[in-house]
Amino acid sequence: MLLRFDSLDEMDFTKLMEIYRESNTENVAYFFPDCTDTEAGRKQVEKKFYAYLKDDFFSKPGNRYYVYEEDGAFLSAIRLFPVPMEPHKYYAEALETRPDRRREGNAKALFKLLFEALSKQGNFEITDSVSKMNTASLRTHLSCGFRIYQEKSVCILNGYENPNAYGLIYRHTEEGDPKA
Repeated sequence: MLLRFDSLDEMDFTKLMEIYRESNTENVAYFFPDCTDTEAGRKQVEKKFYAYLKDDFFSKPGNRYYVYEEDGAFLSAIRLFPVPMEPHKYYAEALETRPDRRREGNAKALFKLLFEALSKQGNFEITDSVSKMNTASLRTHLSCGFRIYQEKSVCILNGYENPNAYGLIYRHTEEGDPKA
């Protein structure tokens, strides 16, 4: 089942952190380089994550979190930002699947349900940035209908350039993608 969250209050943050547990652990070294206790560091990263969602992400109109849930467990998630002044265009980030539930098609199920939900509004477009080294995410995006449109990712929201990531795009139109 696809869950949509438009505010932090609607969401079970603990279940969301199960999805991002591995990344949060990896981010300890980045955010808290002097921390020697990995578990304590992960909890600090989760506090930063919570503050980001509360004070930044959900404070902006139209931002939403989508989660693929099965039997009460959050399995895969993605953040979606509307592109200002561009109706039905979105920027996606933070696609992740729970480490213990990878290779089961959960991210694909999330995308399938997300595309179905967004298609009810008509045409839409999603761009994303994926590290060139993240072959699993690239494979997932491409198998779900995204295509590489930038060799060096440039974020549609803020112009941030990342030469180590591809810019990906997914378009849903009644006529199909004319640039596919």
